[in-house]
Formats: sequence, structure tokens, C-alpha cells
Amino acid sequence: MKPVSPAHPPQRPYPTSHDAHAVAGNKSLADLLTLLGGHGPPTPEIREAAARVALGHRRVTAGQPLVEMGMPAMAMYFVDTGTFKIARSDRDGYEQVLAFAGRGEALGYDALCADQHPTSAIALEDSTVYVIPKSSLALIRRSVPAFELELQRAACVALARSNDLVDIMAAVSSEVRLARFLLQLSRQMSTKGLSPRRFLLRMGRRDIASMLGVALATVSRSFSALAAARLLYVNDRDVEILDIDALREYARCTRKAMEESVASGACRLDAPLRADHGAHSVAGLQA
Repeated sequence: MKPVSPAHPPQRPYPTSHDAHAVAGNKSLADLLTLLGGHGPPTPEIREAAARVALGHRRVTAGQPLVEMGMPAMAMYFVDTGTFKIARSDRDGYEQVLAFAGRGEALGYDALCADQHPTSAIALEDSTVYVIPKSSLALIRRSVPAFELELQRAACVALARSNDLVDIMAAVSSEVRLARFLLQLSRQMSTKGLSPRRFLLRMGRRDIASMLGVALATVSRSFSALAAARLLYVNDRDVEILDIDALREYARCTRKAMEESVASGACRLDAPLRADHGAHSVAGLQA
């Protein structure tokens, strides 16, 4: 994801069994460590050692899977550019979105100790990833110990994703679920050095609805409610959080729906809810 501009409203890649991905070229572990940068830029000594480790670099077009649920776990990946949704599919074809991953985040880490991927990772836009074969991980970790710290970070992020989903689903109100989801995106933007208040949603409302566990139409109504309360500005997929403190306060309302909260005086919003507010339009929010 990238923030909305203030001027506007708010070596060969490792083969997989699904080869709909175009080769984007070859890079080194040094390039990956520079991208991640979680522990500062690599020292000259680390960079020299890492530059000798070639990594695959794969392009995945929008709508295509990088990995599919049940596919043999042969590699892990780090997102270089673009955004992916992580999802599970039931036998009847229902897709449950579990998380979204952007630049610098790991994919397929949860499959390293298994034979198959437990989830699918599908590109929401044209994206690129670093490819690290499962069979090469031990050698890479011995050759460049600094990479071990990045694997630990990837494990922490994967655990945080699970906790984030639990936090969202604990709320009764769809508006509160959406508020928590947007605050999670805000924190992710902040950790990447981007604006925590203004960003472009890379996912459509259908994927958001799946992650929140609500109907598609409910997502639009929830955006409208938060916009009418002057907490958000929404223009298609451009989102600006107008009052982040008030949004955080409202997101703490776990057990009550928005209407119940306002009626009882609990978690009261500063502005009354209105069905329509011209300055905060959600018209055209894409599925």
C-alpha cells in the first residue's frame, strides 16, 4: 500500500507447481536485507556475504496466486512490491480472507514445517516477490546469520496477523470491526514510514467483507456510518482517518453495535450518525 498524495483526495527463480508467474529477474540476499531493514542497513561485511547469495525474484500479475492452499511447500517468499491477500477456501468454494500482506512481509512462512501450504496468497495488484527455496534456508542462515533475525521478525508478523484477526472478530458491530481493521492498516503504514492517516485500499470491499465476516453490502454501510460520524473521509478506495483518537476510542466498543452504543451513551461518537454526508462520500467504493 502507499499513501494518497496530499495533493489529491484523500539466479533463476525456484520453480513451483503453479508457473503462471513471469520471471522478474535475479537478485541477491543483500537486496532483500536492504528491503527489510528491520535491524538497520546491513553492514559492509554482511552485505558482502549476502551479495554472494543469489535469490529468485518472481512477478505475479494481479488476480493470480503466488501459492495455493494445498500446494506443496517448496519455498517461502518476501513481498518486494505490491499486495497479497492470504485466504483459505472451503470445499464449497467459499473464500475466507485472513490477512493482507504488503512490502517487506513474508509469505509461506507458516508452511515451512509442513508439506503443504495451509493458505493461498493471491496478488491484489501486479506484484513481485523474493523466492527462497525451503531446501536452501539452512545454508542461507549459516552463511548470513543476520538473516536469522529477519526470519524471527517474519514469525512475529505472522503471529500478529492471527492476533489481529481475532481482535477484529471479537467485536459484535460491523462498524467496530471495520474501525479495527482500518486502525490495523494505519499501524502497518506507520511501521513502513508511510502516512498512518491517508492511504489507498489495495483490496476491494468484497475482500474486506470476507475478512470482517460480514455481508458485502454491510461494508459499504459501515464505511458510510463512520464517514457520516466524521471519523473518515472515503472516496472510492482513498481513505483518510480524520480523527484517529476518536476512531481508536470507538474501536474499543467490543460488545455493542453502533446504534446501541449511541442510544445508551456508551462509546458515544462526537457527531450524530447520518445516512448521508456529502463531504465524506463512499460512492463508487469498488468490490
